[in-house]
Amino acid sequence: MVISDLPAITRVWSSFGHCFYGDGGCDGHDDGSSCETCMTCGAVYELCRRADDPSGGDYRAADGDDPIECTGDIGMRHGEQSWRADSGRPCTDSVGLCPHESHACNCLLCTG
Repeated sequence: MVISDLPAITRVWSSFGHCFYGDGGCDGHDDGSSCETCMTCGAVYELCRRADDPSGGDYRAADGDDPIECTGDIGMRHGEQSWRADSGRPCTDSVGLCPHESHACNCLLCTG
């Protein structure tokens, strides 16, 4: 079956409290899956089509696990630590570990 012949994913088992949006694409995937970003916390997960139900989907982390619940924290940073990318300037909100970056997230940016 060609991807264009597959129905759109119209339902998922759970969004784990995230409010996702996506562009319908995902680098390196040609199976109709897509990368979805949470508008609240910024975590990115893959929306995978169910093999037994092409119009159903599940959100997955890089290791295949379910996503963590959305924290509701709009200040979370994912992937490369922003203070390293920002000319080495540390977070100004704290001393020590930055609370925006020291979190246990299993999204594609943090673990992929």
